[in-house]
Amino acid sequence: MKNIANCTTIEYLKQAHKIRHEVEKFLDVTGIMEIRKTAPTYESDDTPEIKEEKLKKQAKENLSKILDECLENHTEETVRIIGLACFKTQEEAEQMPVNELFDVVFELIGNERVIDFFTKFMK
Repeated sequence: MKNIANCTTIEYLKQAHKIRHEVEKFLDVTGIMEIRKTAPTYESDDTPEIKEEKLKKQAKENLSKILDECLENHTEETVRIIGLACFKTQEEAEQMPVNELFDVVFELIGNERVIDFFTKFMK
């Protein structure tokens, strides 16, 4: 399936620009950037191992909250962004079979060019 990980450079830049604007709105409504900032509380006598364990626990909690926002609280917005990544309208994206939808998501998050582009824009 055509998506921003396997399109031409011109298509990629134009579509990535559209997606960037949607992602900015998405980050505002979901609060994901604030969730990501949530850090564990360390005690002065925590060993490096305990600190590492607390960090892992907090990362799991943060990821769970982010998934709640994306998959439960803001499902339509999430589908809209995935659809744009596939050059599809919101309606077309909503009709995609689930396996195709997740295939695209995994292809995109596994593509260094795509991730680098959006990471740099969101800083």
